[in-house]
Amino acid sequence: MKLVVAIIQEEDTKKVVEILINEGFKITKLRSTGGFLELHNTITLSAIEDKFLDHYLSIIKQNCKSRQRFIENLPLNILEGNPGYSLPVKITVGGAQVFVINLEDYKKF
Repeated sequence: MKLVVAIIQEEDTKKVVEILINEGFKITKLRSTGGFLELHNTITLSAIEDKFLDHYLSIIKQNCKSRQRFIENLPLNILEGNPGYSLPVKITVGGAQVFVINLEDYKKF
């Protein structure tokens, strides 16, 4: 048995969770916010039998994608007290970060 912890970008959450539930997986959802860019995410928690793990992970992989975002870059001269301007910086965000943890014991009450 495995505990799968997946951090999924907000834009992908609805579709991924809907597919997983339709496939019979049980999910606990937690809303979260990333620390650096403060983008909204969903953390899903699922206890998965080993024989279903590959299928579970393939659903996440097929339905989560990276995206390009522009963020304002804070110029150093503002920090030094001088007025300044910055240009947006293009970064890649999203996709899913997935942690698979071995469960030694699992109980359902």
